[in-house]
Amino acid sequence: MSQYSYENKLIEKLGLVNSIAVIGEAMLELSDHTSELKFAGDSLNTAIYLKRELNNKENIVAYFSAVGDDSNSKKMLEYIESEDIATDFIERRANLKPGMYKIETNDKGERSFKYWRNKSAARSLFSEPNIVKFEDLLKFDLVYISAISIAILPINIQEDLLNFLSDFRQKGGLIVFDSNYREILWKSKKAARLIIRKYWQIVDVALPSLDDEKNIFDFKTQEDVLKNLKQLGVKFGALKRGSEGPYSLSSHNDMINYDVVSKVKDTTAAGDSFNGAYLASLINGLSQEISLVNGHKLASRVIKFNGAIIPIH
Repeated sequence: MSQYSYENKLIEKLGLVNSIAVIGEAMLELSDHTSELKFAGDSLNTAIYLKRELNNKENIVAYFSAVGDDSNSKKMLEYIESEDIATDFIERRANLKPGMYKIETNDKGERSFKYWRNKSAARSLFSEPNIVKFEDLLKFDLVYISAISIAILPINIQEDLLNFLSDFRQKGGLIVFDSNYREILWKSKKAARLIIRKYWQIVDVALPSLDDEKNIFDFKTQEDVLKNLKQLGVKFGALKRGSEGPYSLSSHNDMINYDVVSKVKDTTAAGDSFNGAYLASLINGLSQEISLVNGHKLASRVIKFNGAIIPIH
């Protein structure tokens, strides 16, 4: 099958998607620009922007996670529901709390984070005694997961989830993966490489970032990154390159023109929002080229605001 034929068939399949499961960790967000407590997290950010951008509002986006039984967890669930994200698969854990992070930004909008997540309730997702099971993912057409979603889980759950998702894909489900890399969450870079390589081998839509791939695999150039992804079997998706714009992992890169990004206030959730708008565009039935542009446009807008989630209007 030619690359063009593969791309068309995959986009056609994405256009039939009605239900999406997003796996990850919702966190409390603090910022040096506001005293307001907000809720975010890489996969939750993507879920929210994905749901906002879908043309068919009947499409289900469900969040798979675990939270505590405290008041902030209750507020978090209410917020997620307010964004029309299904919370049926968010486990409530007694005596646990959500993780928390603080954003600090410099005058160029580049951010740094401080985390308090070692005892986050989300780390217990899929661990016994649990109500939310791997099998619940079978209710969905597509599963979205990031390397952060995986890294917070115990090693045995990481392996079991990988095996389950591989089988899910063989049965016709779609897998979307972002290799969002936070070194502190992994036992070692070697451990991260091992898991991330395996996910690239089962992915349908790949959403790597150039900086993460260079860091994880100690690559020097974009060409090294692209060669590695191709060798691992990646055929479709977008390589995120910040202000330079995304690089199509299938075709037609020389035909795409991206708007210049200016007035950066906070780059938090730039990649997450790209993921949401790009994936929503594909599910809305749009081409790879238009989906890439739509993802870049939303990310360019998001970085003009403080924090991960921007106002709808």
